[in-house]
Amino acid sequence: MADEIIDWIWNGMIWLWEFVVVFLLLAIAIVILGYVVSKIVKWIVVKTLYKLRFDDFFRDTGLVETVRSIGFRGLPDILGLLVFWFVFLFFVAMTLEYLDLPNIAAFVTLIVEYLPKVFGAVLIALGGLWLGTWLSKRVETPVKEADVPLTAETTATLVRWLVIFIAIVMALGMVGIDTSLLIWTFIILIGALGLGLAISFGFGGRDVAANVSAYSAVSKTLSIGEEITVGEHSGTVLLVGRYATVLKKATGEQVTLPNSMLVNAVIVKRPK
Repeated sequence: MADEIIDWIWNGMIWLWEFVVVFLLLAIAIVILGYVVSKIVKWIVVKTLYKLRFDDFFRDTGLVETVRSIGFRGLPDILGLLVFWFVFLFFVAMTLEYLDLPNIAAFVTLIVEYLPKVFGAVLIALGGLWLGTWLSKRVETPVKEADVPLTAETTATLVRWLVIFIAIVMALGMVGIDTSLLIWTFIILIGALGLGLAISFGFGGRDVAANVSAYSAVSKTLSIGEEITVGEHSGTVLLVGRYATVLKKATGEQVTLPNSMLVNAVIVKRPK
């Protein structure tokens, strides 16, 4: 009887060692290995992005300052953190499978499969932020030279947020979020803005068109340096522009006269 008890205890200790202690120790070793590998991969990603001066692409967006205000050194740290959790959770899922915990392992695996989508969505959003800022800087000069019923700054801001909005919609779609309501709201806003601009340009564009049409006739009639009198204005022609003509008075003041007015006005030229 005593021998049977001793054998039972001995067999129990062997089972405890082989199937509990060793089993758990191996599982812990896998998790520790995964943590170390994840740290190394994160370090490589962060180091590489800082070497490539990744933050410099987003200096003008204000994003780098925002990231630093919440405790990160820069954007590479956030991307490195996403990579870390992707690799680490992959090892955690392996460990759970090894421990024969399929339900929990399936949940962790689902997170692991979802993280690349999050990573891709973050990259798309960052790309849209960079592209929107880059384009906004390059539309200011053409807008200043064109006749549109918006200031260059307003147009640049609209372009920037349009690109950012498109990028955000794409990013949300990548992670599986329905963006149909957001898109329809955006379409309505753009339609309202377009209608407002059309009305605004319709009222203001007639005068612009009249001045442009009169430019050809005025440019043939007047030359820079001529002394003329138009109504109550007398002076030397400084500029014959597409929309207006500029006179310099004897007092040094400059007067801008719309071309459409000059076409129908009596112009007196002083002989040279």
